[in-house]
Amino acid sequence: MVKKANCCTKIGVWFIGIVLFYGCGGTPLKVTPVDKTANPTEIIAQLGKDIERARADQVDILSPTWFEKAVQSHAQAKKGLEQGAELAGILKNIAQGRAELQQADVITVRSRDLLADTIKSREAARAVNAQQFKDEYKATESNFLSLTRAIEDGELSTAQEKSKAVGQEFRSLELRAISLSSVGDIRRMKVQAKDDRVPKAAPKAFAEAQQTLADAEAFIAGNRYDQAGVQQHAAQAQFMMQRAKVIADEARKLTEMAPEDIALKTESLLSQITTTLHAKDQRNAPFEQQQEAILSSIASLQSSQTQALKRIEEKDELVQKLTDRLGELEGVSQKVKYDKDRLAAEKRFNEQFVVVQGYFHPREAEVYKQYDTLVIRLKGMQFPVGQSVVQPASYPLLTKVQRAIKTFGQPDVVIEGHTDSTGSEQNNLALSTARAESVEQYLVANGTLSKTKIKAVGHGPSRPIAPNETAEGRAQNRRIDVIIKPHMKDMK
Repeated sequence: MVKKANCCTKIGVWFIGIVLFYGCGGTPLKVTPVDKTANPTEIIAQLGKDIERARADQVDILSPTWFEKAVQSHAQAKKGLEQGAELAGILKNIAQGRAELQQADVITVRSRDLLADTIKSREAARAVNAQQFKDEYKATESNFLSLTRAIEDGELSTAQEKSKAVGQEFRSLELRAISLSSVGDIRRMKVQAKDDRVPKAAPKAFAEAQQTLADAEAFIAGNRYDQAGVQQHAAQAQFMMQRAKVIADEARKLTEMAPEDIALKTESLLSQITTTLHAKDQRNAPFEQQQEAILSSIASLQSSQTQALKRIEEKDELVQKLTDRLGELEGVSQKVKYDKDRLAAEKRFNEQFVVVQGYFHPREAEVYKQYDTLVIRLKGMQFPVGQSVVQPASYPLLTKVQRAIKTFGQPDVVIEGHTDSTGSEQNNLALSTARAESVEQYLVANGTLSKTKIKAVGHGPSRPIAPNETAEGRAQNRRIDVIIKPHMKDMK
């Protein structure tokens, strides 16, 4: 732990001022002060995090000298804290490390700009594991670090001049890595084939395989990023190398056989194919003629297969057309059914509208249609002034409302309360809501509908149907509207 008492005695009220050090190439280093009140444990930990962030951003590669200085300063600060060194020295190392890391960040930006192409070549080489060529890669990486150190020393032109050569070294390593991953196994097959004396037993086949491998390597050299093309050439080279081994093995077998046995074996191979094709036995014909007969049978089968596939495609097209047409007809049928149901519902709604109109005397209620809803304006329903309790005198009228609602089965119902403009708007809104709720409660209590099917809403004076300047107009505005919205299924 830090011995704070001793430190405070030695440094007093301490700030690290701005101190200029001269590092690589005479580049001035600006050291920012660290307040003595800062927690050394926390700021050392933060510097460590900053260093790891910089490492992830490749600052250790793009400004290796300054980065290493920052690492050393951090290590010294951490060691001083662990050993209970003076606070001044610890904070000095922290400030120094921060400044060195900041300088490394500045150099990194410069390196990325001056060495953009070389960095890209390096990343491409690493992406294909060029590091597997340990010595060569180590040498090229060392050359790259010499470029970034030159930038740290201010030797920018030198770094730029040498960067092209280093970039080429990375590109060569990249090509080697791509080539190795693509045809490395085939090269090993080639070596094994030589050990197995394939060139002696099948010189022509082996020469073809070698040429195919050479063609693949040439393609990779000129088209390293064409993955599909590289894979295709590599696969062909592998095939030809495998073929050469098979030819060599068969050639060795044939050298141990008598000429007649070779002829009989060839005849047997051709005859098996002829039998499988259900073709005429051609064993009394020369081998070339037997081969032609086999090829003719295969061509005939292919032609028949092509015609069969064509017929299948034609039938599939017909099935698709019929399916599409059926879908169209079903769509038309659904629309016709919907229109029919809608017209039937409208007809039924109009009939029920007329029936409901007959339930009420004109003095009791006004019944009218509003779009797909029916509105019953209860003109004959009265409430005492300022009250919302349903009066017994209104029971007969509400009984007719119940009958009207049930005429439509299980519709959705909204009870709207309205007032005139006398009094405050807030009181009128509350009163209209309370009156609508009273009607709702009455209808639910008498089994008209469940509570989930009825909704009460108060509008106060906001929806007048007559002028509020006259007593007659105000009387019309004080009203209850019952809005019935039937469901189509109930209207069939």
